[in-house]
Amino acid sequence: MRALAVIAAIVFTTTLAVAGTLSIEGAGGLSISITCDLPQVESISPEVAGEISIAPLCDEVRAAPMVLFVDGTARGLTSDSRGEFKLNADELGEGEHTMRLDSVDGEQLIASTGSVPFTVLGATRAAERQAMAPPSLGGERPAFIKLYKPRLYREIVYFNNREGDLEKHAFVRNGRVYITLTDLMRHIGGSIIWGPDDNDMMVYRNDVEVKVFPSSVTVIRNGVPVSLGVSTVRKQNRTYVPVRPFAALFDIVTEWDFQDDRAYVTYNE
Repeated sequence: MRALAVIAAIVFTTTLAVAGTLSIEGAGGLSISITCDLPQVESISPEVAGEISIAPLCDEVRAAPMVLFVDGTARGLTSDSRGEFKLNADELGEGEHTMRLDSVDGEQLIASTGSVPFTVLGATRAAERQAMAPPSLGGERPAFIKLYKPRLYREIVYFNNREGDLEKHAFVRNGRVYITLTDLMRHIGGSIIWGPDDNDMMVYRNDVEVKVFPSSVTVIRNGVPVSLGVSTVRKQNRTYVPVRPFAALFDIVTEWDFQDDRAYVTYNE
């Protein structure tokens, strides 16, 4: 089998043809064009995204069968489309890759680009490239891409200067900070007895006994009705209580730090 000599060092030049198209002379001597919707700039490694087209620039090899290799694996064979290949770059994954285009006649290699490196950009970088490209390169504002990032919670309730380790995150309603009754009593110490009905909750801490009612402003402290000022909240099978007035039932002080947006609950352990 006769094959073209392939230069070991990859040296190729790029010239900008039209927006989104690069002409590349591969180390093996065969020149190709790479076209994609992403505006291109001169680079030692073309940066692409989405669907790209790859075609030889040499008319003599267009009619012959051609094989496209990506990362060393054959990805397509053509003899009837003027040597043009379509490739979805996004399927390759973000990062560095290589391609090679061979023109063959049976077992004989007619021409080859040699190994051509290229880079697949992820959605975010591709959008940035599109947005920053000048109009002369076809730059337009890309379609809106919404990125979702996991929310990192910083608990706003601190117990004796330690961030609360809460089963359910605190929330603020009507200017009051709420946490679950279970989380509050677990931190300040005490016992909760449920039953016999789901709405029956008795809380005990030292010599204080508090009967709690879901979605009620009133609790019973040592047999005496006391208003919390705001109601308890039943949510996702949990009873949430306003931290400051509920902790005060046990003579525990809660202070709000306006600078750090934190509620500090201080008590004797």
